[in-house]
Amino acid sequence: MAEHFAFLRGKKKENPQVELTETTKKKKYDILAALSKALLVFMLSFGAVGGFLSAYDMDYNRLICGAAILGLSMLLCLIYETGRKWFTNLCVIGIFLIYAYVAVSQFWILNSGAYAVINQMYEAAQSYLGIVGGGLYSLRVEDTYQTVTAIAIFVGVVLDILFVLRLQYKASLPRTVLMTFTLYLVPIYFERTPELFYLFLLLAGYVAIGILQCGNVRTHISGQVRYALLVGMVVSAAVVLLFGALLPKVRYRGMVPKNASKAESEGSAVLYAQYGVMALLMNQNAGGGLNEGRLLQNISVTPNNETDLIVRYTPYSMEPVYLKAYTGLRYDGSRWTDASQNQDADIFLSREGRARRKLYEQDSSKQSRGIMEVINVDPNIEYVFWPYYTDTESVQRMETDRETGLGVRYTYYPVVSDAILADYVGGEVDEAYLEVPAVCRNAVQKACKAAGLSGTPEQIAAQIFRYFSTEFSYTLRPGFYFGGMDYISYFLERNKKGFCTHFASAGTMLFRSMGIPARYVEGYVFTYTDVVTDGEILENEAYEDYYDGYSPLGETALVEVEVPDAQAHAWVEIYLPDRGWTLVDVTPAASLDEEETESFWDAILSGSARNRATEDQAQEAADYLENALTGGAGIVGILLAAVIAFWVTRWCIIRYREAKLPGAERVKLEYGRMTDMLKEREETFAVLTTPEEELNWIREWGHVEVPESLQKELYQIFFGPEQERDYEGIRRQLIRIRKTVRRNRSKS
Repeated sequence: MAEHFAFLRGKKKENPQVELTETTKKKKYDILAALSKALLVFMLSFGAVGGFLSAYDMDYNRLICGAAILGLSMLLCLIYETGRKWFTNLCVIGIFLIYAYVAVSQFWILNSGAYAVINQMYEAAQSYLGIVGGGLYSLRVEDTYQTVTAIAIFVGVVLDILFVLRLQYKASLPRTVLMTFTLYLVPIYFERTPELFYLFLLLAGYVAIGILQCGNVRTHISGQVRYALLVGMVVSAAVVLLFGALLPKVRYRGMVPKNASKAESEGSAVLYAQYGVMALLMNQNAGGGLNEGRLLQNISVTPNNETDLIVRYTPYSMEPVYLKAYTGLRYDGSRWTDASQNQDADIFLSREGRARRKLYEQDSSKQSRGIMEVINVDPNIEYVFWPYYTDTESVQRMETDRETGLGVRYTYYPVVSDAILADYVGGEVDEAYLEVPAVCRNAVQKACKAAGLSGTPEQIAAQIFRYFSTEFSYTLRPGFYFGGMDYISYFLERNKKGFCTHFASAGTMLFRSMGIPARYVEGYVFTYTDVVTDGEILENEAYEDYYDGYSPLGETALVEVEVPDAQAHAWVEIYLPDRGWTLVDVTPAASLDEEETESFWDAILSGSARNRATEDQAQEAADYLENALTGGAGIVGILLAAVIAFWVTRWCIIRYREAKLPGAERVKLEYGRMTDMLKEREETFAVLTTPEEELNWIREWGHVEVPESLQKELYQIFFGPEQERDYEGIRRQLIRIRKTVRRNRSKS
């Protein structure tokens, strides 16, 4: 279209005879040019993928991978060299459909291959940084030789398509480097170097692309590749071989000092090696489990739902079971200090445990005694987990039937009644549990006033919970924290959303501000619903050996429950003179009051049945989806519908935008469509420069009668001032002429 209206900007066209000579000399189909371009695409794609895998010593079938990448690059380049857009587009759509079908039908192979490569990257990073730990991904398909080959071909195919499209009209060295050398950055950082063969392929491709770009080659770029690629291969071979001979890897590492900026960045690299790609999102991004008093100031919490604890106990109530691990004493603006460092702090609730033991010994109808076994199956958790309220003198280490895991057997006295313990609980409370630091005092006082706190400790606890439930939002993704104030003030005044750590921290300060001793606590919690739906009854153990005394549920059974990291939790303990330290949960989403009224046995049996029914339904749905998605007809139909929807939407948008144009512009646009079509199909038409010459060609060779009045109207539109004309009628005449010419030329 630009050629037709160049004269409107006062520019003169070059001598068309020169362009005609070039066109007549150019071969209509240059197979050598297509093969040269295919070789260039192969060298860039295979050089990037193979070099990355060789840097990590990944074992895969190089022959099959290279053949697949080369074969596709040759197929695409041979298709594009035809110059027929309709044929090219049809073939590319077909290749895309096949590619998408393979990707979906072989999803688990590709998924396992990607994770196998990521695992190798993590292991290399951990070895380089000298760290231990960091989880690796489990693989659905364990044959890494097969899966890595598949993912290498998959990525190579993507690069093939991108390079063929990119090199069709223009060569850009910066974009080419960005698309390929980016894969080398991570292994190079960890001093993992690719093999020289792949470096030769990549460098040769860079030199060829650089020559094409410097020469500003835009027309018949495929034909110029053969010359540039030859120079690139010679230069690349010389550079790679010379560099490898004169400066081998060992000598290079000895001569090049460690970069200072790289040394500073190794802290982030350690996070990458331990947490993987999620480390890039950290501000900070936390997994499940304990926070150890840190408010984290993070984007999100992402539990992995792996089992951290195994608990064996006899259910006695529908209330949640809390296992205490960490107690916070003082708040410094971003975290809680560990109360265990204060020798006067009774973090294990020894007084409360002894008091409930005395009550049990005197009246077992009001107080019970239980045995709980807690097995820590996550070696990264260094804490012990205490049920409320434990007799600290009866804690025992126990042998487990697992290779790893610390097992502890507790004798505890759970809260099963509202019995007053004033006669058994006494002593002073550390004044630190009443401290409200200056950094958050103002925000805490405002919150106390907004919540209308007053009355007894029990009433204040209910008011705090109601205030948090109505004015705040529970979320595992509280967003970025940009500083400027301490985190409790930020939570209370600005963000007003967060998870249990934030609610428990703020709640602790609200209690303290009201003169109630309070402390921050972390641990794990599981509910009655967890027990009856996921618990497993241990039939070989007697109920009497694990529980004695009053039980609101009656006689139950010994149950084993798996507690994942997602059930880590934070809550508050407040001190009541007549009961001692008492658990209070102020987190809205963690208020786990049960509405179940059925008995333990009815609940656990119906829960097991529901689990089986749910699993069966899930399996049926999974089988249906698998059959539907892996069926060839279904895949092709879905993808074809998506392609059709895309092109229909695109066509509607284009037509809508054209309808908004002025009448003269719409006529020019339609004339451009007609001449562009003829330029692509007819070499004799492509050299014409003026509308008069083009319309005469249409009369003579297109066998279409073009009225002189139409020719005059077009010249007036192109060169004359704006006037009132029947622009829509002129545009329709051009559409009829274009269709007639195309039909007549097809017949001839």
